[in-house]
Amino acid sequence: MRRGRIVKAVSGFYYVYAKGESVKQCRARGVFKLKGLTPLVGDYVAYSEVGEREGVIEELEERKSELIRPPVANIDQVILVFSLLEPPVTFFQLDKMIAMIERQRLPLIMVLTKSDLFGANEVFATLLPIYSPMYPVLQTSVTTDSGMDKLREKLSGKTSAFAGMSGVGKSSLLQRLVPDAQVETGEISKRSSRGRHTTRHAELFFLEDGFIVDTPGFSQFSFADVEPIEVQKLFRDVMVFAQECEFRGCMHETEQGCKVRKAYETSELSASRYQSYLQLLEEVKQWKARRYT
Repeated sequence: MRRGRIVKAVSGFYYVYAKGESVKQCRARGVFKLKGLTPLVGDYVAYSEVGEREGVIEELEERKSELIRPPVANIDQVILVFSLLEPPVTFFQLDKMIAMIERQRLPLIMVLTKSDLFGANEVFATLLPIYSPMYPVLQTSVTTDSGMDKLREKLSGKTSAFAGMSGVGKSSLLQRLVPDAQVETGEISKRSSRGRHTTRHAELFFLEDGFIVDTPGFSQFSFADVEPIEVQKLFRDVMVFAQECEFRGCMHETEQGCKVRKAYETSELSASRYQSYLQLLEEVKQWKARRYT
C-alpha cells in the first residue's frame, strides 16, 4: 500500500496526493461507513492502487485536528481573511468568526485585504491595537503585492485553512498564492455590499512548502450547542478580566462591580469587542431557549 493525503473530496470520490506521484482518484472501503468514519480533506491515508490513476483508501491515520465546518482534518492554523474596505469591516461579523475559530481551538492569523484602497490605512490603524495583542495581524493587497511576502512566511511548513465572509478577497488571495489553482472569484453586490459565494467544496492546494485549504461554509458555523457561560471563553480579551471577576457564574452584562464591565467602562477592554461579546451571548441565549421550547 502507498501513503498519501486527501486533497479534494467530491461526490464520494477522494483525490489522494503522494509525493512524486500523480493525484489518484479513490473510493473508500465500505468498512469506514460501518465504523462511522468518513475520510476528510486533509486526512493522511493508506491506499492501494487500481490502475495508473485510481485507487482504494484502505486506512485512515489518526487526526491531530479537525475542523467541524467545513470538515477538514489536520489543520495547523486558520487564516481569517477580512477586507479593510469593500465590503467594510463589520466588527460583530469579524468577532463572531474569531469566536468560531477559538471554539475549534486552532491558532489564528488575521489577514486584512485590499490595503491599496483609499482609507484602508485608517481602518487598519483602528483594528491593529484591538487585535494585535491577541493574534498576528497582517494587511495585504493582491493589487500591489503588499504584505504577501509576510503572509507566505506565515504559511511556510504549515497546513493553513483560509476562512472569511464572501467577497472579502479570500479567493483572489488564494489565486495569488497558488496561480495554478482553479479558484472562482466573486464580485461584490452593489446593492448589499456583500460578496457572492463562490467556493463550493473544501480543497487542499499545494504551496512550495506547505498546503492551504479554502473553506466554504465556514461562516455558517453554528453556536447552537454552546452554553451561555462558555461564550466568554471565546473572547480572549474578555477572559483576561473575567478571571478576576469576583462573581461566580457572572455573565458580565449588568452586574455591578463586575471586572469585565469595569474594564469596558474604563476603556481597558475595547468597546467593540465587549459589544460583540454581548451580542453573541444574546444569540446563544436565544438558541438555548429555542432548544427547550
